[in-house]
Amino acid sequence: MMKQTLGIIVCRETGVKKTPPFYETPYFMQLAQEARNWGMDIFVFVPTDIRWDERTATGWTVRLDDTWVKTVRPLPNLIYDRCYYHNLREYHFYKPYIKRLCSDPKVRLLGTPLKGKLQTYDILKQNPELHPFLPPTRLYQSPADVFECIAKYRGAVTKPNGGSHGRGVAAIIPAQEGYLVRGRDQQNLIVSRYFKNDRELSSWLDSFIRQSRYIVQPYLSLYTSDRRPFDIRILIQKNEHMQWEVTGMAVRTGKPKSITSNLHGGGEAINIQSFLKTHYGQQEMDFILAQLYQISETVPHTIEAHHGTLVELGLDIGIDRLGRIWILEVNSKPGRTIFLKTGELQLRQRAVQLPIRYARALLEQ
Repeated sequence: MMKQTLGIIVCRETGVKKTPPFYETPYFMQLAQEARNWGMDIFVFVPTDIRWDERTATGWTVRLDDTWVKTVRPLPNLIYDRCYYHNLREYHFYKPYIKRLCSDPKVRLLGTPLKGKLQTYDILKQNPELHPFLPPTRLYQSPADVFECIAKYRGAVTKPNGGSHGRGVAAIIPAQEGYLVRGRDQQNLIVSRYFKNDRELSSWLDSFIRQSRYIVQPYLSLYTSDRRPFDIRILIQKNEHMQWEVTGMAVRTGKPKSITSNLHGGGEAINIQSFLKTHYGQQEMDFILAQLYQISETVPHTIEAHHGTLVELGLDIGIDRLGRIWILEVNSKPGRTIFLKTGELQLRQRAVQLPIRYARALLEQ
């Protein structure tokens, strides 16, 4: 009997010579090992390497001795999308190839990737249960949007609509007679600037954002008492019974005076229980956890009702100085490195097992 195969589509890693030539190889190796336990295998390929006339693709699979081998395989019927686009140019390059794959009647995606932050916000806003947790969000069209947000909320944050890892995020806060800007540019380098007046800030915003699609949100004070930025990452996944479950939660803290807690920006990962015990009383802690589980249950069903099938979600949650909980970001291609950083290896293992078990359940339908 032929093994069932889960196809994994990826973007080719540029600028480096490595084998295989894509990101996340440790994760895919673990997926291959888990798949083997269920009589399955994985086949990782770049969408540009499909030969539609033959319905084959050139890609990579894992041997029994856990080494990668390049091979040509029939196009799998079930695909796990792990394409990461580092910029708009890369996104537009791969878009027609992904579109062709998704429109094929014989191909099914494990989950339909979310679009941008604004589109996700518009979906979540349709559920009144989630309104208290959603920071007001609008499309950036000109510096006037930032000034309006600052006037209303005493600060603004600009974020790329399709970005990740904290790149291109800037917080703008009134300071003295002007404005203080802190964040990271598209290369993930720290930005720290002071502008004396509206004209200077407008000019900088034009050069920083350029033609990119950005959103504007109120600046939220998401800091610990010792001024470290933090957020909570929740990983939610579908299991072999096709039900959603919370795989795990962990806290990311950033460097003092940074505005992001992202691990790609030098942040640290902490076990959620120990973090909450350090910073909150028992009653507050119980309330926070109850709200986190409520959000984790509501968000996936809300998105699927308006968007399509998902396999997993990463939620980034903030808690402000008044104890209010905010949904900062929803990611349909979440990482799971955070559980390695916190030493919670069982959670990491579960995070690897679930996509394979869900895929197997779909293949056996």
